[in-house]
Amino acid sequence: MNRFARRRNLDQLKALNALYVDLDWHKTANWRTQSPDEVEAAILRHARASNLPAPSVVLRSGRGSALIWLIDEMPPQALPRWQTAMRALGDVFARFGVDRSSQEAARIFRLPGSINEKSGRRVRVSGGSAARHHFDALSDDIFQAAGLPTRAELQVLRAEKRAKRRPTAPARAMPFGLPPAARFRQIRDDLEAIRVAHGGRLPEGLRNTWLHLFATSLTHDPRETQLAQKIEEMAQVATPDLPPQEVAAIIRSAERQAARDRGATPLKDGRYHYSGATIAERLGISGEDARALGLRQIMPAQERKRLKAEAERKRRERNGAQTRVEYLAKNSASRREIWKEYGLSRSTYYKRKKDGTLPPRLVAQGPDRSVPGTGGTIGQGRSRNFPAARKAPSTAPAPPTLPPPENSERENLDLNGDFPLSFPTKGKYRCRNAPRPLTSTTPHPS
Repeated sequence: MNRFARRRNLDQLKALNALYVDLDWHKTANWRTQSPDEVEAAILRHARASNLPAPSVVLRSGRGSALIWLIDEMPPQALPRWQTAMRALGDVFARFGVDRSSQEAARIFRLPGSINEKSGRRVRVSGGSAARHHFDALSDDIFQAAGLPTRAELQVLRAEKRAKRRPTAPARAMPFGLPPAARFRQIRDDLEAIRVAHGGRLPEGLRNTWLHLFATSLTHDPRETQLAQKIEEMAQVATPDLPPQEVAAIIRSAERQAARDRGATPLKDGRYHYSGATIAERLGISGEDARALGLRQIMPAQERKRLKAEAERKRRERNGAQTRVEYLAKNSASRREIWKEYGLSRSTYYKRKKDGTLPPRLVAQGPDRSVPGTGGTIGQGRSRNFPAARKAPSTAPAPPTLPPPENSERENLDLNGDFPLSFPTKGKYRCRNAPRPLTSTTPHPS
């Protein structure tokens, strides 16, 4: 059957060579009384009526039958598709007592000529075309026989579903999945907006940080060829009071970063990849500042979450979703949390409501309008989960409050924590937080 490297485990699978179905028709009431020839003829008629090609091998196993369709060799990566076709093939022949446990890739069958020890009969090949089939064509025939879409039809259905899910998806207001070069171009635009908001010059305490971030954004641009010149020109405009040695250090660091190779994993190329929240923290940008300046990347994490939630809310509105207030206005059971009146959880309430097995309500608050036919007769039963409903509160007077016992001066010291009881004062495991012993000139009584 299928080919394995050593052991017949899925991790040792090397090739898929056949589709097959094991029929235990001797266990079914409709076929157990008929002869093997009659059952086998009925099976082959059913295969032809289902527009399936004739099996490559028909094996009479001693008590049942096995149908085997040989296919062109497939790699183990095609195992999920193979398993889907096997399940559909089992559905086609379900009336003949399919052995579902035999629909695994490691299944083997009895050799022709061997004896089935359970029935004492010899295993033999009783028919078959000996033809080998292409898997795609054979699986499409099986899916059609099982009432399932073919692979081409399934791709069309998936495309239609994706189109319905996003009929007219607008452009994202928030960038999502941008490459580093595009993201840092937006960061550079945000840095320029922050500079303008400060009057064109960064105040003391932000100059070095702002210029370093500006230089970092340039190192991610593969088209940038005048890195040092642009950093120096920006330093004269935005941070004119920054010492020249600090500007020179920022330029040298940026040139080292820009000289690194660009690989397939951008986040591991050795360059600085600051998040928008980190930049906002270093420059002191709040959520209000980000909104006022129209920043697209530099913003606190909380502001980014708010924007994502707002975008999700608008998406749900476009798709016709209800708000929480609208939903509760139309669903009184959810608004009133009526399951609490039955002493049930929400999921259990709806399940038992569907089955018609709701218990009597515990609190008399009128009939449950969400359950048809309830007249409001309440309180015949009590739940053991609610002690207050099972047992009336006691009216016996509370016991008198006894005065606290009098303690000696030594006991008061112990209770107040002013005198050590058993803290170690010497040795390797001395407690660091242990209070020091009180010094007293009065000797302790022996």
